[in-house]
Amino acid sequence: MNKDYVTHSGIITRIDDGSLTLRTEEACRCEGCAVASLCNKDSSSEQESITINTPESSLYNVGERVEVIASSGSTLRATWWALMLPTLLFIGIVLAVRLIWHNSGAWSLVTGFVVLAIYDLFLYRFRKRLAQNISWKVRRL
Repeated sequence: MNKDYVTHSGIITRIDDGSLTLRTEEACRCEGCAVASLCNKDSSSEQESITINTPESSLYNVGERVEVIASSGSTLRATWWALMLPTLLFIGIVLAVRLIWHNSGAWSLVTGFVVLAIYDLFLYRFRKRLAQNISWKVRRL
């Protein structure tokens, strides 16, 4: 599979209307992944599982072995929301505060971090809606 795609293989453990929950076969290496916060990885259990949104969930059965694939477009959108936009916001706020108040080095950084905290709350609040924008393809193994 192309490295631009996020893939997980596993066994379906739960089927809901519009979503599948998988118990992954190998350890998820989600560190540094832009869609990690949007693929609903379940860290409450000792087994690694993920929940994905797919309109084709009714075509699958519990216990079936599948591979799920997120396209590069989905990972690019997630990278925009999770990495690029907050970086641009932080830099923009710090520079704007420095331009308005020339001797406000520390305050510009504090303001930048406050804006990042508000942005993180925004992402947390709308995480389900953002997760719906990730298009997953499911393939039987």
